[in-house]
Amino acid sequence: MANMKIKAKEKDGVVGVKAMFTSLMADKEEAEKKKITAEFLTQIVAKNNGTVVFEITTSGFMSENPLFKFSYKGKAGDKLEITTTDNSGKTETETEAVK
Repeated sequence: MANMKIKAKEKDGVVGVKAMFTSLMADKEEAEKKKITAEFLTQIVAKNNGTVVFEITTSGFMSENPLFKFSYKGKAGDKLEITTTDNSGKTETETEAVK
């Protein structure tokens, strides 16, 4: 499952987010070659105070430990919640306060 490092900073009403996910991102073919279990993120959803501000569907063809950057209108003190779903259906959620 993916561990997350999240940084969210507000400047002039826009929140800039950097999110790094620790994940093998190994699809079926790569997993067979390396003799490991296939593991990759399939969906990443970011919510600001319950409203979706970023959503992406991914696959095993992304690089290991992907880094995402995005921005949205918000303010300091808001709660940013990021949820990841992997290929086996497991979800992980982490919350960060916007600075």
